Amino acid sequence: MPMAGRTEKAMEQPVLYGDGDDPIIINSGYRSSEVNKAVGGVKGSNHLTGCAADIRVAGIEQLVRYATILLDISDESQEDFDELLLEHSPKGTYWLHFAVRPSGNRRRINMIKG
Repeated sequence: MPMAGRTEKAMEQPVLYGDGDDPIIINSGYRSSEVNKAVGGVKGSNHLTGCAADIRVAGIEQLVRYATILLDISDESQEDFDELLLEHSPKGTYWLHFAVRPSGNRRRINMIKG
């Protein structure tokens, strides 16, 4: 399966929040090295290979719900992931970083304050 394909496959599962009409907004997927540098991305980021997506969320509750859904999907499908990062900025915005590599997934989970 192509690199980006596994991330997309994991995100194909139906995800509902609230009354089910709230959209899932992807802030970032594949990034060129120039864009990755401009946004402060780390060297070797999964975004550089199209293996990661950042999902905008409405707040901490939605962040935790989406993280739980992705963990449940990973466990039920027995498909591992590389990173599940719960992130937030000093401005109070929250997003979820989710990455799946073709191999060598680390199942890394972390809360990161930007």
